[in-house]
Amino acid sequence: MVRSQVSEIVRYALPVLLICAVIQIGGGSVLGGFKESFSLAGVLVMIPPLLALRGNIGGALASRLGTGLHQGMIDPEDVWGEEVKINVGASLFLTFFASILIGLLGFAVTVLSGLQPFSYPLLLYLVTIALTGGMLSSIGLVGLTVFIAIFSYRWGWDPDNVTSPLIASLGDFFTIVSIYIGVLVVNILAGL
Repeated sequence: MVRSQVSEIVRYALPVLLICAVIQIGGGSVLGGFKESFSLAGVLVMIPPLLALRGNIGGALASRLGTGLHQGMIDPEDVWGEEVKINVGASLFLTFFASILIGLLGFAVTVLSGLQPFSYPLLLYLVTIALTGGMLSSIGLVGLTVFIAIFSYRWGWDPDNVTSPLIASLGDFFTIVSIYIGVLVVNILAGL
C-alpha cells in the first residue's frame, strides 16, 4: 500500500520537478542577460527579497487552494468561486504592501551601506521598481496558480505536489522579468 502510494507520487511529481529545474535554469539565464540593467546597487539588493516574496505568497496561495479543493471548500468546476476570489485578493494585497516595504528596505540598505547617497528620486526609483516587479509577477502568477491547482485536481493529481513547485519556479522567472520591466519603465519615465 505505502509502496504504491510512493510510486504514484514519484510518477507524477518527478516530471513536475524536472520542468521546475528547466524553468530555474531559464530564470538564471534571464537574470544573467539582464545584469547590466540591474547594475544600480539598490536594485540588486531587492532581487532576493522580491524572489522570496513571490515564492512565499505564491506557495501560500497554492497551498490554500489545494487545501480548499481537498476539503470541498473550492468547487473545481467553479474556477473563480468566492473562496478563490478571497485568496487571490489576499495574495495581491500582501504583494502590494510587501513590495513597497521591500523598495523602502532596499533604499535604506543602499543608503546606509554608502552605495548611494540619500535622495528622494532614488527612493521613488527603488519603490517603483519593487512595486512594478512585485505586482506584475503577482498578477501573472495568480492566474497560473489557480489554473494549475484546479486543473491538476481535476486530472486526479494532488495539487500540493504539483502547484507549489511549479509556482515557486515560475515565480522566480516571472519576477526577474517583471523587475527588468520595472527598471525599463522607470528609466523611460525618468528619461534615462
